Amino acid sequence: LRAQNLMLFLQLADGVDDDTWNYHLRKGDYSRWFREKIKDEELAREAERIEEERKLSASESRERIKESIEHRYTRPE
Repeated sequence: LRAQNLMLFLQLADGVDDDTWNYHLRKGDYSRWFREKIKDEELAREAERIEEERKLSASESRERIKESIEHRYTRPE
């Protein structure tokens, strides 16, 4: 599955199994995608920090990446 934008990425992230999530997390795929396709260097650096935290569970890392995206790309109420 490929995400075409950040909203689709968040939807796919919620549905992917933990093994698949961790596979891409450990390869640095999320930070690479944010850097190369989304063109957001700061989000890519945040994702890299999360990718490097080996003790995080899949759900914890997924939630932290989701929070990083939402913090940067959603309007305050």
